[in-house]
Formats: sequence, C-alpha cells, structure tokens
Amino acid sequence: MYLAAHILLEPGAQVWVEEPGYLGARAALGSTGATLVPVPVGAEGLEVAQGVAIAPTARCAYVTPSHQYPLGSTMSLANRIALLNWAEESGAWIIEDDYDSEYRYSGQPLPSLQGLDQNGRVIYVGTFSKVMFPSLRLGYLVVPPDLVAPLARLRALVDSHSPTAVQGAMAEFIAEGHFVRHIRRMRQLYGARRAYFAEA
Repeated sequence: MYLAAHILLEPGAQVWVEEPGYLGARAALGSTGATLVPVPVGAEGLEVAQGVAIAPTARCAYVTPSHQYPLGSTMSLANRIALLNWAEESGAWIIEDDYDSEYRYSGQPLPSLQGLDQNGRVIYVGTFSKVMFPSLRLGYLVVPPDLVAPLARLRALVDSHSPTAVQGAMAEFIAEGHFVRHIRRMRQLYGARRAYFAEA
C-alpha cells in the first residue's frame, strides 16, 4: 500500500477513501501529503456518484470491494463498473485492497476490479496474512507493466531485506497446490463457525 501510494501520489493530490474505512490505509496514503477525501460507503460499497460529486478530479480511489472494512459490505458489479468508468474518464488510479476476499460465504463471487479493468488503472493489493497466519507479513501487488520497475526501485530503497526464505516457501506451497486446498478447508471451517454464531 505504502509503495503504491508513493508511486502514484504527489502532495496535495486528492484521494477518495472509504468512510468509514481502514485507518492503516489512510496513514499510508496520507504519508504522501495527499488530501484524503472521505466518500460514504453503502450496502453496495463505495458510493461512486458521491465521490464524483465531492471530488471529480481525484487522482486515486482506495477501496476494499470484496469485504469492505469495517462494514463488511461487498461492492456491487454496477458500482465496480462505475468506479472503473470514472477512473478511465478522469485518468485516475484505483487501489484495490482485496484482503480477505478468499472468504466469501454467500452469493456468487464477483470479479475483482483488477480483473475487470481494461485500461490498466487498477493496483491490486493482496496479503497472505489473513488466509495463512497473522505473523506471515507477506503481501503482494498486481500492477500494470509500466509500474513494475519504479515499484521495484522504491521497494529496494524502503526495505532491501525481503524475507527470501519465506517467499520461497510460500511460492512452493502455492505451486504444489497446498494453498488452494488450504483455502477450501478454511472456507468450510470458518463457514461452519459463522453459521453457528449466526444462529446463536
């Protein structure tokens, strides 16, 4: 998140942030000197029309569309498309924080904004901390090709000591199919627990 914010934003740039929303993201975005613009969140996620009304020329929007933090709503497909259309028309970026998206218990999963994006305007942020264990502080970005080199350079400046052994172990865990099986088992386990507490 910090890396993406510092590549995309300049002091004074406006950034849509979900209201209410994740304070850690606000801190990372705000560390660039950008102006944070709170945009209301409804039952279908970020209210894009409100964002356009408040700050139509914002440089970026930060969203948690799969499982909005802290309300838990899922951004509707219509809102996702509206957000992508706004980004295309205004030349803005979208930072899609897709933490916890693997755990969906009702309805059909919706495509990520990054998967729907036809114009290279979405930075996809993911983490293994939520799906594996909290002390595994390993995240990743999926970015348009022209941002790879600048992000890699900034990453080397910020922290040149990446946990190589941990990354290698995680890559092998994924390549051997263990990650998919783990997600499937955890979905069943957490789904059962969720149902139990919902009935209590």
